[in-house]
Amino acid sequence: MKSYEKESFLKIFTIFFLTFVTLWGIIFYLYYEENKDYIKEDLYYQMKNYAFDFKGDKFTLEILKKKKKVTFSKLLNSKNGLEIYFPMPKEDNFMLKVKYSQKKFQSDLAKLKYKILKFAFVILLFGFIFSLYFSYYSLRPMKKAISLLEVFLKDLIHDLHTPITSILLNTKILSKKEPSQELERIELSAKTVSSLYKNLEVIKGRVINKTEVSDIREIIIQKIKILQKLYPKISIVSDLQDYLVATNKDAISRILDNILTNACKYNKKNGQVKIIMDENKIVIKDNGIGIKNPTKVFQRYYKENERGLGLGLNIVKKLCDELNINIDIKSKINIGTTVELTFN
Repeated sequence: MKSYEKESFLKIFTIFFLTFVTLWGIIFYLYYEENKDYIKEDLYYQMKNYAFDFKGDKFTLEILKKKKKVTFSKLLNSKNGLEIYFPMPKEDNFMLKVKYSQKKFQSDLAKLKYKILKFAFVILLFGFIFSLYFSYYSLRPMKKAISLLEVFLKDLIHDLHTPITSILLNTKILSKKEPSQELERIELSAKTVSSLYKNLEVIKGRVINKTEVSDIREIIIQKIKILQKLYPKISIVSDLQDYLVATNKDAISRILDNILTNACKYNKKNGQVKIIMDENKIVIKDNGIGIKNPTKVFQRYYKENERGLGLGLNIVKKLCDELNINIDIKSKINIGTTVELTFN
């Protein structure tokens, strides 16, 4: 089960099971109170009968002097247990007190609780199993929709390759014959679509060759040139140094392209992007809109606004794991985002 499926499953299960537990908890509480009253009512009649025949040792009997403020023939709660006062026939100065000890009464209630808890355990076990089944069944429409989306993406990857290649080749030929700003913009747009295509290719799970020696500084410079044309209002400041690493040039390019494009795309008007290289670490910092949930951005299809497919950073994380690169994202809303890449 994938991470987003687990999250949906846990949310559905938690909501359904807690609702089930709450509903049955109320039912069990009402059942307990009703039976508690029934026990008291039954004890009342037993104590009343005992006041007439004095049979059995379940209750205790006391003869007391009559008091003015005593209520007769009514079951009363006290610290010592349940009590009932009865007037004595032909004796105006004395009365009877029939008492049921607190220990015995609590024992009766404990038996009632145990009986209810046994039944409750069976009900909750059934509810737990049913909640699991219901939660799993509820995921089926989402899994079907995601499966269709995966098929669509694979078909899209296949169909994009030929037209993108054709556009890029023809724009280069036309630019050599008659260069113009219009052709340059078309070429940049085609490269943007090509970048998306290469991102989608990663989903297919290609084996990545990690033996190619690449100059990270040169890759970043090439990305900056393209981004400055695409985002002329964004200031890109860099402090770079030569850094050769045995890795996969295309995969590194994908990682940097996604991160740098996000830094520009989700920046503020006239914002700034800083790129700093320090030995084996690259720090990319912007002062853009920020990310609400930095821990979720690596999940496939997760996005915090209407723009994008929610695939870019998922692909970045996948490639970083393949290339043994640690990636860390820190962000604050309306302050900016910092991404650190550490090559191991």
